[in-house]
Order: sequence, then C-alpha cells, then structure tokens
Amino acid sequence: MALPHAAAGEIVPAAPLGAALAEARSHTLVQADGLQIFRLVLRAGQSLAMHQVPGRLVIQCLDGAFEFETMGRRLPMQPGDLCHIAPHAPHAVHAQQPASALVFLFGPATHHPHPTEDTP
Repeated sequence: MALPHAAAGEIVPAAPLGAALAEARSHTLVQADGLQIFRLVLRAGQSLAMHQVPGRLVIQCLDGAFEFETMGRRLPMQPGDLCHIAPHAPHAVHAQQPASALVFLFGPATHHPHPTEDTP
C-alpha cells in the first residue's frame, strides 16, 4: 500500500526510526515540482547499484551506518552525516548493517532505484 505524499505546509515525520527500523520500508515523503524527498531503508548487505540522477542529490544518514560511493571514493556515513553531489554524478550506497537515510533530489523528476542484496 502506497503512503500518501505530504502536501506543501504539512509536517512530515523524518526522525530516526530507532527500533522501528527493522520493519520499515523505503518510501517517498514529498513529491513536488523540482523536489523529491524519500526515506531510504537498507537491510544489512543491501546496496543501491551505481547510478545517477539528473538533479542535485543530498543524502543524510539517520540510522545505522552505510558507505556512500561517489567520485571514486567510499565515504562511511554515520547518523547525522550529510553529503551532496552534483547532477549526473554516479553514486551507490552499501549497507553492512541496517540503516536509513533521507534523500533529497532537486531538479527534474526522477525514479531512484530500489536496494538489492549485495553479491560477492
């Protein structure tokens, strides 16, 4: 069942999930002209394969930890860490433990890939 997107002027709960992380799923919080905000939830061993999006991207770790791969580096991210990249910059996400993040996409509408299990 799809969750409704927040309308302009609505408050959107976006705090760390804590114990609820185990049952949470990735979902879009805001979809508006030139802006998409979604909560990315990754299980241990899940990844988002290398990809790019047409607009600027900001990712902020909320729960757990993961590696954000971009510009030839794998950046370890912990709760509270934030990183931004330019439009069309290739990037990937790798979780060794359960994790969640807020992802902000600015610019043209885009579809962000879903996490997959890591393969050796």
